[in-house]
Amino acid sequence: MCTIGAVKLSEDEIVLFKNKDFADSTFSDEVVLSEHHFGAKGLETFDAAGAESVFSGLSVGANRYGLLACVNHVKTTGNEALNYDILVQEVIENALSVDEAIQSVQKAIDIQPYWWGNLVIADTEQLAVIEVRGKECQVRIDYESVFRTNHQPMYGEHQSPDNIRCSAARFESAEQRLAHIGCLEDVFELLSTHDNVGEKSGICNHTDTLSTVYSYILHRVRNQIRLYVTKGNPCSNKWHSLDLPLGEDWSSKNASAFLEQYPN
Repeated sequence: MCTIGAVKLSEDEIVLFKNKDFADSTFSDEVVLSEHHFGAKGLETFDAAGAESVFSGLSVGANRYGLLACVNHVKTTGNEALNYDILVQEVIENALSVDEAIQSVQKAIDIQPYWWGNLVIADTEQLAVIEVRGKECQVRIDYESVFRTNHQPMYGEHQSPDNIRCSAARFESAEQRLAHIGCLEDVFELLSTHDNVGEKSGICNHTDTLSTVYSYILHRVRNQIRLYVTKGNPCSNKWHSLDLPLGEDWSSKNASAFLEQYPN
């Protein structure tokens, strides 16, 4: 039930956000951190409570060039298809811009099919959403905001093809709120909302089958990126503010401090 998006707040300020909803409410992130990039690993077994964790790719991340990216679930397909989180890893490790990221995804899916998923990618010039299904994709570029829940509107869908709860209601909520986003605080509020669904579900999800286990905001202002992250439901848990020690800000001391403060 992940909800993802990005918004441009000013000429030099962008935000990428994600609520991560998994079956295991006790889930803890595995973090990748280097001088080049940050990422939280993707999980192939996200919908299986009690199953052994199988990690691959990146669920959300940023690189030293200021590129931000994340992905959410639409539909798991056959054994020949790869986890869509691998596409985020490809983008974060190799692309410098949204344009390069789109080319990287298109090249990858030409070679191998992927589970159906939505990628949101952002730099200070433009924002993009890529709807991936198998070896196909649809791309939309925007300069103000993009978002997705668990269906693919560019393929004509209005609700989740995998029967994921309240994708349409969350889509409507995100669309309405993004139309009036004016500052970073509005993004925190968006991720904590239960609009249109009730207090146990919504963009912030409290249901028994899938619940929000992490919430992320990557906030880029000029060449600096800060991560705001909370473990558990963002409506009721503490946000941690962490500067990403990438590029010129990299040092073993800064990296250690980041990992020590990361909630897991």
